[in-house]
Amino acid sequence: MSDPNVGVVLSEYLRLKGFEVELFGSASEAFSAASKGSYDFCVLGLDDAEELLQLISDIRLMSDVPVFAVQRAQQAPGGPLSLDLRAFEAGADDVLTLPVVPDLLIAKIQAVLRRWSDWEKRLPTTFDFPGVHFDSITQTLTVNGSSSVHLSAKENSVLLLLCRQVNQTVERSRILKEVWRADNYFNSRSLAVYINRLKHYLEPSSDIRILSMRTRGYKLLVPST
Repeated sequence: MSDPNVGVVLSEYLRLKGFEVELFGSASEAFSAASKGSYDFCVLGLDDAEELLQLISDIRLMSDVPVFAVQRAQQAPGGPLSLDLRAFEAGADDVLTLPVVPDLLIAKIQAVLRRWSDWEKRLPTTFDFPGVHFDSITQTLTVNGSSSVHLSAKENSVLLLLCRQVNQTVERSRILKEVWRADNYFNSRSLAVYINRLKHYLEPSSDIRILSMRTRGYKLLVPST
């Protein structure tokens, strides 16, 4: 925003309410941080309406993190749609108009995070594939009913992501951000080590395979029954 104090004031208020906050001064810095780190939500505010919409779209393409757009009370240039509607179309989860009421922002954040938490609780935590049983709660992987392995926390988290999207590619960046909380070279090397461990557990004694998709990610291949 043209007034940098808006971001400073909101950041300090959120910190007082117990949130951990990182403040960035440009769209490029915000996008870079969102692409490398893992956040519970993003609050975006830019003077240029088109730049704001583009930033929302760019973040939405690489992450499903909740996004809150902060905008001025005006019509977006170049079309009849209001800026708030265009922000929703770009992928924003909510839109606030300046001046932002901090307590209202926190209430909206908590409502979105609560819905996300409820959604995650409904996701499966145990999986039965041909010859394989995986329980992510007890962190136990059983192959052919006899060979049981207690997985480490990271092994468990990686396998859980793969199992929830069986026979689909899970992007490497998503795994790194959700499990390691950062997408960088060293964490990527660490991920490769954990993938090899999971392959060692699964592949010698079952028909399940973990396929590496070059620079994209990994896919858990489970034969149809």
